Amino acid sequence: MRIESEISRISLMTRQTARQVEEPGFGELVKSALSTVNSQLSKAEQAGLLLAKGEIDVHNAVIMAEKANLALQLTIAIRNKIIEAYQEIMRMQV
Repeated sequence: MRIESEISRISLMTRQTARQVEEPGFGELVKSALSTVNSQLSKAEQAGLLLAKGEIDVHNAVIMAEKANLALQLTIAIRNKIIEAYQEIMRMQV
């Protein structure tokens, strides 16, 4: 009987510590990902301006632009998949 009381106490402690360690929600993950993409787009735009001024070489400017382009393409692809999944759920009959 003492073991059962210890197990319940341990499981209660585990639940309490699990509540204290909050993982970011889906919305926060999406915001973080979109801010990262936005940051990369801003850096690519800034690299274009620096390239026009002659303060950065073409190689680095193209690399920054391609990173931003790939990040944007990935974001659009993910958005399209989410929309497709939503439309599929809406077509389901209950």
